[in-house]
Amino acid sequence: MPEDGPVRFGSVPLPAGRRVRALEGDGEPVAWVTGVDVPDPGRVWSALTDLWGETGLVPVLLDGGEDEQDYFFYWPPMTAEIDRLDAAAVLGAEWDAQFGDTSGPAELYDTPLSSGFLGLGQPPPGGHGPADIVAAIVTMAEDRAAQAELDRLNEIDRRNAVPLSLPPAEPDPREGQPFPGLAPSAGGRLSQAERDAALGSLQPARIGLVPARRPADVPATVGWSVFGADGPDEFGRVQVSANAVWVGSVLRSFEDRFSAALLKLGPGAELRLLVERPPRTLEHATQIAAEHSVFCDECAGQGLRELPEIAAALVSAPIWAFWWD
Repeated sequence: MPEDGPVRFGSVPLPAGRRVRALEGDGEPVAWVTGVDVPDPGRVWSALTDLWGETGLVPVLLDGGEDEQDYFFYWPPMTAEIDRLDAAAVLGAEWDAQFGDTSGPAELYDTPLSSGFLGLGQPPPGGHGPADIVAAIVTMAEDRAAQAELDRLNEIDRRNAVPLSLPPAEPDPREGQPFPGLAPSAGGRLSQAERDAALGSLQPARIGLVPARRPADVPATVGWSVFGADGPDEFGRVQVSANAVWVGSVLRSFEDRFSAALLKLGPGAELRLLVERPPRTLEHATQIAAEHSVFCDECAGQGLRELPEIAAALVSAPIWAFWWD
């Protein structure tokens, strides 16, 4: 990995950068990142990708606004965990969690209707702060008398519950259906014109260099952690310690089937891939859209959630975008 300062790889000069260390790591750097945005980052990313076999460093574009957070590189490298996962199992588990059979009785949560039960009383201007609420919950949880009162209030809530009168929701075709499985690989590659247009459309960005075996492993190599509650997550009998691990397993599959290489991390919980072999028909895109719909919260950089709109956005698309809440 380069030392701090400017560097040059072959014919590709880069402005001064610095080594970035994972917040919870052992002090070893996990990436080197330029200190300023680089113009025409797509061209630079492409040139550095061509040199990856010589340098061992995978390029990735990063958002400069996240410099102060060290680009959300929190955990030490955990790429070995990806080897234990199968993308089909990961996506199937996510599918079942979102669209599994929900026809059984609704779950009752042990939460009283009155916040006054927690001893919070009349909220101050601006409302109760998180620290006040957490302290109140902890105090209540340790008080047996309060627990008994909670049970009493919950029983009253159950007896007095009035079913909500809501218009029937339009059924989701995925509801109760099994995961359709991984979509088949794509064949034809992007033309040079399509590739150049996609890379040329990118806004200036920081250039990161990560010592990784393959682009799909970069999030786990740097310990990228931006969304949700990091691990442990379970997929069948396999437990993983962070989101970047199961994300990496799916990225590996996209890489193998569609030559989809990690292009950018951020801003926020966003991830972009350059897809050398995108789907060319709506039928194929619809199969892939099923995977995208459970892999992330919103797709295509347009907040898409439904299969038809995701599929339409994927046909011949050279860049795939994923966002998590």
